[in-house]
Amino acid sequence: MPWTPTRAAVLLAAMTMTAPTALAESARMTGRFAAPYRDAAMLDSLRVGRIAGEDGMQLGLAIERALARPDIEGRTHFDLVGGRGGDADGLLNGNVVTGVQETRFKRKEKECVEREGGKRDGKCLREEEVEKDCTRRVINVNADLRLAGPDGRVLYSVSRPRRDETSWCRGQNPSRTTEEAIRGMIIDIAENVRRDIVPSVEDYSIRFRESTRGLPKPLERPFKDIVKQTQRDLRGACAAWAAMDVQAPNHPSITFDLGLCAESAGEYDKALSFYRRAAPLIGRGGNEATAGAERAQRLIDGRDDEAARRRGRGPGRR
Repeated sequence: MPWTPTRAAVLLAAMTMTAPTALAESARMTGRFAAPYRDAAMLDSLRVGRIAGEDGMQLGLAIERALARPDIEGRTHFDLVGGRGGDADGLLNGNVVTGVQETRFKRKEKECVEREGGKRDGKCLREEEVEKDCTRRVINVNADLRLAGPDGRVLYSVSRPRRDETSWCRGQNPSRTTEEAIRGMIIDIAENVRRDIVPSVEDYSIRFRESTRGLPKPLERPFKDIVKQTQRDLRGACAAWAAMDVQAPNHPSITFDLGLCAESAGEYDKALSFYRRAAPLIGRGGNEATAGAERAQRLIDGRDDEAARRRGRGPGRR
């Protein structure tokens, strides 16, 4: 099942984690996030097979280009195999249906009916609402896609509908041609396929929590000083928060910030524990600690998936 995307992560093992740096009151990291469809992402090689429909070839090529694009570390995730007879771990195929419908309608628009000196470029002296003949164009593109593994098991199956609507009146041109609109939707579908089955590697930053509410008065100023310290010495600030946690255990900001410290150090299981502790302390339902716990879990999943993939363990055998 797909996971709700939240931002997180740094790859361990063979990938080198960039040293965390401070950006204002934030921890800045480079992260690898597990793909929503994790089993599909475990494949080593993939072939984009036949996609039926008038725009099927265009979609197939767009998906190939999207999957072939390297991440910010210069790596591509899949070995793409071309040709109908290519031997690959996974085969992606499907069907795309495109429909274009144009309807006529009338619309009132303000129009200059009298200009200074009677010239076309003269200053407008009087406007009136004029009924115009107009055209509304609706384009629907729906792609049904399926990715099967080496044993024939379906690892990824989605329907991706897209709709584009535009209108124009007599004397005007549409903002985009039919071909341009279809191409844009095809590219968007292809990018969604990449986001679904390829782990994402991104630079991201998370702000430290700065609220001192509920903190003993003597600790308020030292806490704020630690927040400022993150700009120049993140590791030292994290050590100071760990010491303060003994003095004020279960304070929401300290607990959350220790989670962020653990995340920035690549200690994802520890970060998950801190975020889960902080969430009920902060309250208000979905808060930054809840988001942090989701992010840490995807971090752990990304780490584990990468390790399993490197060991050569296929889909469903983590």
